[in-house]
Amino acid sequence: MCTFALLNRLANTVYMSRLIIGCILVIATSTASPAQSGLPLLRNYTKAYQNGTRAANGMPGPNYWQNRASYTIEAELNPATRALTGAETVVYTNNSPDTLRTLRLKLQADRYRKGAPRSGDVAASDVTENGVLVSNVQVNNVPVPADKQNRFTTFLDIKLDAPLLPRSSATLRLQWAYTLPADEGAAREYAGDSTVFFVPYWYPQMAVYDDVYGWADFPYTGLQEFYHDFADYDITLRMPAGFMVWATGEWQNPEAVLQPAVFQKWKAAHAAEQVAAIFTENDLMTGRVFAKNTPNAFRYIAKDVPDAAFAASNRYNWDATSVEVDAKTKRRTLVSAVYDTRSEDYYRVCRIAADGIRLMSNWLPGYPFPYPCLTVFNGNDGMEYPMFCNDASQGKRDPTGLTVHETAHTYFPFMMGINEQEYAWMDEGWASFFDVLLTDSLNHTQKGRLRGYERVAGTDSDVPPMVRSRFLSNPSYRVASYVRPQAAYTTLLDLLGYEKFHHCMVGYMDRWKGKHPVPYDFFNSWSDLSGENLDWYWKPWFFEWGFPDIGIGNVSENKGRYTVLVQKVGTQPIPIHLTVTYTDGTVDVLHETAAAWKTGNTEKTITLPKGKTPKTISLGDRLIPDTDTGNNTWNR
Repeated sequence: MCTFALLNRLANTVYMSRLIIGCILVIATSTASPAQSGLPLLRNYTKAYQNGTRAANGMPGPNYWQNRASYTIEAELNPATRALTGAETVVYTNNSPDTLRTLRLKLQADRYRKGAPRSGDVAASDVTENGVLVSNVQVNNVPVPADKQNRFTTFLDIKLDAPLLPRSSATLRLQWAYTLPADEGAAREYAGDSTVFFVPYWYPQMAVYDDVYGWADFPYTGLQEFYHDFADYDITLRMPAGFMVWATGEWQNPEAVLQPAVFQKWKAAHAAEQVAAIFTENDLMTGRVFAKNTPNAFRYIAKDVPDAAFAASNRYNWDATSVEVDAKTKRRTLVSAVYDTRSEDYYRVCRIAADGIRLMSNWLPGYPFPYPCLTVFNGNDGMEYPMFCNDASQGKRDPTGLTVHETAHTYFPFMMGINEQEYAWMDEGWASFFDVLLTDSLNHTQKGRLRGYERVAGTDSDVPPMVRSRFLSNPSYRVASYVRPQAAYTTLLDLLGYEKFHHCMVGYMDRWKGKHPVPYDFFNSWSDLSGENLDWYWKPWFFEWGFPDIGIGNVSENKGRYTVLVQKVGTQPIPIHLTVTYTDGTVDVLHETAAAWKTGNTEKTITLPKGKTPKTISLGDRLIPDTDTGNNTWNR
């Protein structure tokens, strides 16, 4: 059965047993340059292959390294003034072979500092003169004077008196404060009133120093998103009486904060199959949640995550359940939805998220969900963080697509440490791919469609995804990051078939989870794991300008057998999907994957069954992008 027909059948299935692959092909690691693969090799990547940090077959090289941080953070939020103050200790380990003479911190809230670069307007009332106020900076218990602190864009460089040698650590301490933006439309964060807060990018964070670029240097402007190293977090957040705090990580002190009955509900949710309320808005309003009517400290711990966010409210509802994510270990994930009583859709979100995680763990991508918990918070955006989503209410619209899209980001860019600031298609494209097929399966429909790539393909807004994301603004950023790669990945699934696709996906994830893959690691891993050179596919979809378009060129008859000539008008390979209605009333669906164009041919002949006379022929499918459908039909 062709993959598209299979997908249509599977769209009505809420759960699939995960395919167990018993034999994994093991290829010896090679550190040679991948130039022989046929893909255009960008010169700034050559040093990674020469240094043995990356390998030509897509695996991490024998000399692969990445730096690491461990954060201990204590912070307090004043709801009335939106003032956030904190202190942190960071142990930063230099695993690189380089001696570091500078440590670079990201101050992403400096996007609101006067003069900072921004991808779009922000409310003038939220712009401050000094941005994040940083004080009492120490390195290894030695104060750092102002003349050794260089503030620029959204970074702070600290010049070290004693360079940080390879395979050694430094301890950084500092205090900081800033005021959260009040604009309810602020990108990715929410502090619209004094009762609800969603707070990302809130603490001074170590920038990434890697084997390709050295120190990351692209500021946070509000458009391009993540690039963070994997780290451990021990976070304590203090809020006034009546406020609950949710954060990245596992909650460490619920028994001390909650009343016994509420604590038991929270505890039971970790093994529950059904969604239940931990507490409601009414419970909060009537004092039936917290053990004491005093300010509370909430402690969260997270291991091996690239970032941390938090949210707080004194009036939101909290629903929770759990889902088994690994059949072998029986490991479960706690799933929560935290929301405004007035939201028309959020009562469904906890169930959607849990069912989505089950499908992700067992079907697409078919890899056990890596985190112990996930909270979907009713904020103002559609945005992902480790163990957290900031999702606006969809009102009367179906929240399934948004919920599964943001939840799917757990794999990309979190489990896989994607550099979204340079190649956002390596994560946004995957989340967009997952949300169409998972939403269809969860909703028992076959209505999911691609994001309209055929409408923009081949225009000057359609930039090859290998153009670095930092150079793009909308609409090109969105096309290159979401729309075009979604179409490419969907076509790739059809090309390889589910079993081989899943084998490549699992192999790619096993190689690069907890690490920082770059585009060539993706391309070369999938070619290696599939056992076939896919460069003919990668080039037109990711490196070149072009568009997808095929059409019916001619229908002819010879000795009682009809043939259909399909012409490749565009440059990007897509499947041939013919629906043929015969004069006797019967219907055939004939399918060939994009491999029909593998040799560079521009015509393909499809032979119809002998003795059958076609009445109408149509070309295409809801999951195949085609820029010109005017040449997709033939009538007798």
